[in-house]
Amino acid sequence: MKISKIDESTSILKLAWPIFIEIFLFMLMGNIDTFMLSGYSDQGVAAVGNANFIFGTIIIIFSISATATGILFAQYLGANDRSKLSEIFGLSFYLNIILSIFIMIGMTFFQSQIFEWVNLPKELYPDTKAYLDISVTFVLIPAIYMVLSTVLKSHGLTKITMYMAVVLNVLNVIGNYIFLYGPFGLPILGVKGVAISTVFSRGLGLAVMLYVVLKHLKYSISPKVLRPFPKETFISLIKYGAPTAGEPISYQLSQMVIFSYVNLLGVTVVTTRMYASMITYFTYLGCLAISQATQIVVGHLVGAGKEDLAEGILMRSLRKAIGITITVALLFAFFRHQLFDIFTNDPKVIAMGGIILLIDVFLEMGRVLNIVIIGGLKAAGDVNFPVAVGILSMWGISTLGAYYFGIHLGYGLLGIWFAMGLDEVIRGIIMLTRWKRGNWKGKAVFKNESNS
Repeated sequence: MKISKIDESTSILKLAWPIFIEIFLFMLMGNIDTFMLSGYSDQGVAAVGNANFIFGTIIIIFSISATATGILFAQYLGANDRSKLSEIFGLSFYLNIILSIFIMIGMTFFQSQIFEWVNLPKELYPDTKAYLDISVTFVLIPAIYMVLSTVLKSHGLTKITMYMAVVLNVLNVIGNYIFLYGPFGLPILGVKGVAISTVFSRGLGLAVMLYVVLKHLKYSISPKVLRPFPKETFISLIKYGAPTAGEPISYQLSQMVIFSYVNLLGVTVVTTRMYASMITYFTYLGCLAISQATQIVVGHLVGAGKEDLAEGILMRSLRKAIGITITVALLFAFFRHQLFDIFTNDPKVIAMGGIILLIDVFLEMGRVLNIVIIGGLKAAGDVNFPVAVGILSMWGISTLGAYYFGIHLGYGLLGIWFAMGLDEVIRGIIMLTRWKRGNWKGKAVFKNESNS
């Protein structure tokens, strides 16, 4: 297996295109569930949407160790120092196992309370619970998958995760078909079957990726790497992981509150929000891929002490991401009614969703700045600023604004989407200013540790 050195000559697009396909296929996996369920039950779509939202919020906890692993791996590899990589991997691996156990226990006792917090409509309780119960039982799968994927990408092995995404999607489609339509007399399990199919396919991917990391990258999951316990490395994981994960955790929690507002508006609005979210995810898919590839390169360059080169590379990546994202957003806005026609024939959903896609052009202008620049800041070790600004903006503008425009003024989902866009734009301008002023320089992980 060929592992190329990552430096200023590394092509961002060469790293990004396998990531793009991987993200696209994994996003497709979740949306295939929604698409195939749309022919089975609109109520099932809303239930799985709620279940995935709750589950997605929970598993962000695993990014505490996974994102810190990405930062540490990239900078140590950039500094050509591999002395602590096995230690970092082992710690991250076992930390996520422990966290998954706590999550399973917590969800067992607090699931009904969470349903109440998000104002889940009573008619969605059975299907949401059925899907969530299976996902939480096997929460260990995404917990470990996140760590393995991060390690592979830090080495520039983005094609491996892409190939896995292809296989997993094929398996997921086959499983969904079996459990939703019951060919050859097999039982029809509905929402529960969709959850089983998703868990099985991702479990297989986990097994293959673990084999690659252990066999070809020569990392170990033996408890021996943790004896004696590497206290300093653990502190580094928490030091960089907690703030780094804080920004997406804050975002997801604020979105959960906003989702509770959406649930107050009825099942039709919930369904519209689900379809709109699924469509708009495609809008910033290219941006996500470019951001992840840029984050890898920036981390390596900062670890090698080449901060000025990292600065220029991120700005070039940002221009590419803006061009791609806004072009796609405008196309989606133009074909908005045709896109919603794919999923539903409800005229209310189609009309409301069409307006959402118009508002989304404004939202994406800010989101592209946040995705690319925050990724660069994290890779450079500047982990505290994004989360501090994020908490203030997400809750002060997005969450409060969603209530004000959507509920208080009565604009519903349209007002909620506008408030989220306002948050993205204001926060994006702040992040761009931070990067251009160079306030992130001098915060490299490797440099900090060597000077301590």
